Amino acid sequence: MNLLFGYVFFVVVTSFSSPAKSSEVVECYNCDHHKTISAWGLGHLQVGEQETITLVDIYNKNACSYGVSISSTPTLPGEPDSPIVTYRTEQVPPEISTMMSELQRASSALVSEAKSKAIPKNIIASPWEFVNCSYCRADINDYLNSSLSGKIRTVEATAITIAQALNLLNTSVANQFQIPLEAEGSILVELTVINSPIKLEVEINRILDADNNEVKQDVDNLNNMNIKAALKAHIEDMNNYLNPLGYGVNLKPLRFTDGFYRGRVTILGSDYK
Repeated sequence: MNLLFGYVFFVVVTSFSSPAKSSEVVECYNCDHHKTISAWGLGHLQVGEQETITLVDIYNKNACSYGVSISSTPTLPGEPDSPIVTYRTEQVPPEISTMMSELQRASSALVSEAKSKAIPKNIIASPWEFVNCSYCRADINDYLNSSLSGKIRTVEATAITIAQALNLLNTSVANQFQIPLEAEGSILVELTVINSPIKLEVEINRILDADNNEVKQDVDNLNNMNIKAALKAHIEDMNNYLNPLGYGVNLKPLRFTDGFYRGRVTILGSDYK
């Protein structure tokens, strides 16, 4: 039967079976499991064959095993039969499961260490320093690389060992979590441990000040942004960074409700007096 032409059908059966005796390892770097399994089955199996594959994703620190098989089904008269890719979940081979557990432990230790380190004021003096800041991300990157170097090397060494054992290409490992600022507030970051050289790549996804205001890094997103502050001193701190950029919060029309002063960021010279 010709498996290269005609319609292709995919069937997913959700169940567990006994642990696989052997498994083909397929690298799955942030991939779609369904598409990857289906493509692998069509490319590697003939009708009636079945094999176990394990999708390994070092970046997200997980592995999943599936029993994959191909059968065929008739289509319209005169048309070639269509292949059906069927797969079901299986237990991950113990040796791969152990590898991923070691990577998760090393990564969790890195996260715990980073969470315990507030970014010092001499690195970032205020969450509002991030607005239009060309050095903030690099300074945080340098600080974390310096203060977490031991944990970074443990994560990367573990990832490299797994990649070499399973013939994988990607050795990047990502973690997303909040780090407090000594100046109050916090940043939500994604830290990715990369190789050659071994270091952290820091992506800052969100910045919050002490009053839960989200700080916009792009100056173009400031105008008409509503803010709240428990203390007028917090607004004055905000203005210290916004005024030189042509923006600010007018202190005169502030409303005080539910324990917070409330106002908005405007362009200087509009309603800012």
